[in-house]
Amino acid sequence: MRLLEAEGLRYRHAADAPEAVAGASLAVAGGEVVGLIGPNAAGKSTLARLCCGLLTARRGSVSLRGTPVDGLSRRERARRVAFLPQHPPHDLSFTARLSGGERQRVFLARAFAQEASLLVLDEPTAALDLAHQVLLVSALRRRAREGGGALLVLHDLALAGAACDRLVLLDRGRVVAEGPPAVVLRPAVLSPVYGTEVEVVANPATGQPLVAPRIPR
Repeated sequence: MRLLEAEGLRYRHAADAPEAVAGASLAVAGGEVVGLIGPNAAGKSTLARLCCGLLTARRGSVSLRGTPVDGLSRRERARRVAFLPQHPPHDLSFTARLSGGERQRVFLARAFAQEASLLVLDEPTAALDLAHQVLLVSALRRRAREGGGALLVLHDLALAGAACDRLVLLDRGRVVAEGPPAVVLRPAVLSPVYGTEVEVVANPATGQPLVAPRIPR
């Protein structure tokens, strides 16, 4: 069952601005974790918000479990999708000693507690250490085995390759590649989009692709 289906989305932040999302389409089925990757200003966060119904596309359509998102009540939409923004709102009381990573864990817990069938998480691991990244990915994989799904906006390409079943590569608002990590995470695909040479090797333990920029010394 498709938890999310977005078709031909177009969006501008202002009437005279270039398109932030320019005809992008993607889908997330129950049982899969999909990674949305791309360089800065590619339109990833905007596309994620469009997929949750938090922004309204100028063209195109978004459906959650087969129902157009604009036809859902706020309560029903919350049953179908939970969204964690890149910069969560400061609507909880925290002590001065609570770290950024601990704050992120609280917001992630709130997203999981919503019990929506689809999680859309924008840079969920940015403030997490390695152990908590593993815990998060393990929880997402467990939800996927139970029929849930997730769309993750990620900058860490090695993590994307390890965590996701499928990757969607966005560039200037357009989907330029889509498929399993081994198909998308290739130098010939990534280098033109990111504007730099990259190296991709297989993890000797898992076979998953590991991506690193080529930096001369």
